[in-house]
Amino acid sequence: MKIDPRLELYARIIKGLHASFTPHKGQIKVGQALFRDECRDIFVEAGRNWGKTHLMSYCLWRWAALNPGSENYYFAPYMKQAREIIWAPRILQNFGPKDWVDEPNNTEMRIPFKNGSFIKADGSDNVNAYRGVKPRGLIIFDEFKDFREEFYDAFDPNRAAHDAPLIIIGTPPDRDCQFSRVRDAYKKDDAKKYFHGPTSENPHISSDWLKAKEKELIDRGESDVWQREYLALQIAGGSSKIFPMVSRSILVSHETMMHRISRDRKRLEWIWFSDPAAASTFAVLFAAYNPYTKEVFLLDEIYEQEQAKMTVKVMGTEIIKKRDEIYSKTEWRQGYDEAATWFQNEMLDNFSEHLEPSQKASNDKESGLSLIKDMLLQGKLIISDRCIKTFWEMDNYYKDKQGNIPKKDDHLVDCLRYALAALYYSLPEQSPPEDPQVHNRTRIYEDFPKLRGAM
Repeated sequence: MKIDPRLELYARIIKGLHASFTPHKGQIKVGQALFRDECRDIFVEAGRNWGKTHLMSYCLWRWAALNPGSENYYFAPYMKQAREIIWAPRILQNFGPKDWVDEPNNTEMRIPFKNGSFIKADGSDNVNAYRGVKPRGLIIFDEFKDFREEFYDAFDPNRAAHDAPLIIIGTPPDRDCQFSRVRDAYKKDDAKKYFHGPTSENPHISSDWLKAKEKELIDRGESDVWQREYLALQIAGGSSKIFPMVSRSILVSHETMMHRISRDRKRLEWIWFSDPAAASTFAVLFAAYNPYTKEVFLLDEIYEQEQAKMTVKVMGTEIIKKRDEIYSKTEWRQGYDEAATWFQNEMLDNFSEHLEPSQKASNDKESGLSLIKDMLLQGKLIISDRCIKTFWEMDNYYKDKQGNIPKKDDHLVDCLRYALAALYYSLPEQSPPEDPQVHNRTRIYEDFPKLRGAM
């Protein structure tokens, strides 16, 4: 029996793409909605490591190959993000057989297909460039919660000219925004498809790893993060304790701590950072860092709220006294909140002490707090019983009802963040197992049963 050339082309394309990609059940549902049911509006709310990037690459390649001359676009929130997510790792360029395409254009992030199609990656920050574009192919909006709202409003109507299909995909946000409004509209419209994909749907992510991640996040007081990023549920940040693992049992007597670090004194890095003020709270935190064990020891503090004492002469004298009492036979690293340049200048004038500025402008506060949580959980942050106010700030640090981190009673916590940034402190990342490149075990007749009778 003579085989329909279109069916033969379809078989070749499916076989070529499935040679290095086997979709899991959740991904198959999305693919069927697009290619079998010909749905033009698909929304996927998925957890981290669900397989979003590989599925989107598969859909783009398959659409470009099946539809000669098609114009296919992948959009991330920012062009730079698109480059980091899908282009720099060469996920998109290397997804399908190389003999289908010509040389990719790295500058434009464009893959030209030999059948006249192309795939291009870009960002929603490039909104003006796409106001008049009427695409003739598949459109992907990835990590949609961070998209510029005006991009969606400007670009979505352009699809009508050629009935271009759109897949919106991403992890849910922590508050109502364009993501939730569009998602809810898709849920209510029978002509559109909505899919929910928790991380556990990906069979390549071990259940033991997920259980450990769930426990880790709950121990850190971030059950909302677990639900959003791994269960793919929109949960508000809510009011919650930022350091739930903190209790008085973590405090160590100053004598015990100094005895513990005495044998390593010459190997340690000694550092203090200040959060200067002239009217509210003047805070200083003294610490020692062991680069071999990754332990940070919080040794002492200054927490002055009496305005009459908040002069550089008084505070500078107190800082130097405490510094030398702790350990005088070394050169300390000394720093300050970069916004208080007056303090650095006056310390130099009055005491000939050189201070280094913090790096808070280039360091995200939430990331810094997350690092401190990890240090506490792994036993890498040891706190002296002299650091009463440091402990008090940690123990009474809560997010507000909107899930935001308040800017109050955090002076010594800020000093700790500044010191860790100055030390370039980091802990080894614990990543989930990478998805193995599963070779094609797909029975070709399951993909296109009409082929069975023609063979």
